[in-house]
Amino acid sequence: MALLASAAAVAATPAEKPVRGGTIVVPVHFGEPATFDCAAANTAGVLLRVAPHYSLLMRADVDTYPAVKGDLAKSWTVSPDGLTYEFKLHANVKFHDGTPLTSNDVKVSFDRLRNPPAGVVSLRKAMFEDIMTIDAPDASTLVIRLAAPNAAMLQLLAMPYACVYSAALLASDPTYPGKRVMGSGPFKFTRYVPGSEWVGERFDGYFKAGQPYLDGFRTLSVTPSAAVNGLMAGQVHYSLRSLTQTELDRIVSARGDKIKVVGLQTTTPVRMWASVNTTRPPLDDARVRRALTLAVDRWSGAQAMATMTGVKVVGGLVRPGQPLARSTAELETQAGFGRDIEATRKEARRLLAEAGVKNLKLTFVNAQNYTYFGVFLVDQLRQIGVTLNHVLVDGPQHQAVKKSGEYDMVLDNPPEYLDDPTVQLTSFMPFKNNPSNTARVNDDKVEAMYQAQKREMDPVKRRALVLELETHVLNQAYAIPLFWQNWTRVISSDVGGIGDMPSNFLKMDLADIWLKSGGKP
Repeated sequence: MALLASAAAVAATPAEKPVRGGTIVVPVHFGEPATFDCAAANTAGVLLRVAPHYSLLMRADVDTYPAVKGDLAKSWTVSPDGLTYEFKLHANVKFHDGTPLTSNDVKVSFDRLRNPPAGVVSLRKAMFEDIMTIDAPDASTLVIRLAAPNAAMLQLLAMPYACVYSAALLASDPTYPGKRVMGSGPFKFTRYVPGSEWVGERFDGYFKAGQPYLDGFRTLSVTPSAAVNGLMAGQVHYSLRSLTQTELDRIVSARGDKIKVVGLQTTTPVRMWASVNTTRPPLDDARVRRALTLAVDRWSGAQAMATMTGVKVVGGLVRPGQPLARSTAELETQAGFGRDIEATRKEARRLLAEAGVKNLKLTFVNAQNYTYFGVFLVDQLRQIGVTLNHVLVDGPQHQAVKKSGEYDMVLDNPPEYLDDPTVQLTSFMPFKNNPSNTARVNDDKVEAMYQAQKREMDPVKRRALVLELETHVLNQAYAIPLFWQNWTRVISSDVGGIGDMPSNFLKMDLADIWLKSGGKP
C-alpha cells in the first residue's frame, strides 16, 4: 500500500516547467579529443564536447529507448518490404553560419559515413553497408533505399556519430569536421582550451522552438578524482563517470539533498575488453588466444573492480539483462566465464603447451584512466605463466595505437550508443572494411552470422543467431571480455530534464536540459 501511495504521488506530481538561463558545467575525464569529427570519434569524450553543436537526422529517445525519435526528421515512412525509408525534414533549419540546412546536407553527411573519401575516417561505415542509395529529391525530403532489410536500420540512422555537416563546406574540404566545429545544433562553438575546457553558447536560430533552455555549457577536462572533488564542492552539475560506493558516500556526505543519486541498477551498453591482435604470432593461433581468456577470473574480478570503478558487471558480448543476452547460467557455459577458475586455467596451460608456446611475453597498451584493468590482466595472465608488459598512454595516443596496430593487446571500449547486436557486435566485422575492428581479423563465418542475425525479424530466432555468433567469437577469443558499466552517478538537484538513463549517449545535445535556478545563485 505504501508503494502504491508513493507511485500515485509521483504520478500526480505535475511535470516541471523548464527554466531559461544559466550555464551547465560537466566534467569530462576521457582525455583530450584526437579529432572533432563525429565519424572518426572512438571515445565518448569527443561526442560529449561536440554533440551539442550538431543536429542528427534521428536520435535515440530516452523515454522509449531503444526506440528513436526525429531530430531533423519531422516524420518518416517505411515501405512494406522494409527497403525504402522516406523522411520529411523540419523547415527553416539553419547552420550556425546562417546558411540553410537541406536534405542534401543530410545526404552528403551520410554518404561520407558509408563511403568516406580519401583522408576521412569513418569507424562505423560497416553499419551502413545495407544502404544502396540516398537521394534528396527536394530540399525537405530524404529517401534512403536498402539492398536488404535491416532490423536495426532506424536505430543505425539515429547514431550520435551521424552528425549532419554542411555539404558546401565538405565540398571545399571533406576533412573540415576534424578541425572546425560548425553545425546546426542547439549550441554554437565558442572556444576550446586543451587541458582546460570546451565552451558553447546558445544558438538563437535553433529550429526547435524555445530550445535550448541553457545559455551555454562548459565541459571541463579533468581527471576522475578531480571530477569527484568538483561534485563534492558543487563546482560541476553532474557526473558522467560511474562512481564507486566510496565516492558516492563522500559526495552525498558533502552535498546532502543538493544532489540526487541515479543509476544504482542501471547497466549501460558500455563495456571494456582487451582486443587481441590476430595478425601477430603466436596470437594468430586460436589456442593461444583462448588460453588468455580462460585465465581471467571475471567473477572474482568484478568484486575487485567494484572498489575502483563502476565498470564492474560481468557479461558476454551482449549487455547483461538485454532480451537477446544470455542468462547468468547460460553465460557460465561460455569460454572464459566458468566458475571453476582452477579448471579453466589448467585448460589454458594445456592449450599453450599444445601450441608449443613457452614463456609467452606480450604487451598490453592501456589508456591512463583505466590503469586498474591493466593491473588486473597482468595478475590474471601471470597465473598461466604469461608475462604482460603493461603500457599506459594518454587518450589521443591510445587512439593512435589502435589505428596503427602496434600492439599485442589493447584496451578497447567501443562506445556504442545502442543496445542492439547489430551495433554492439560490429567491431568483429572484417577488418578489411572495418577500421573499428581492433582484433584486425577477417572471419567469413563471423560476417555470415552477423548478417543472418541482422536480417532476422523474429525475436526468438534472432536471439538464437546472436548467441551462436557470440559463442563463435568467444571461442576464437578475438577479444578478452572484461566488464560492463553500472552507471551509478550523481546529478545536482538544480538540474532539470535529466535523470537515470539506460545509455551514456542520450541527451548529449543538452537541448532540453535546464537549470531550475536559471543559473542564479
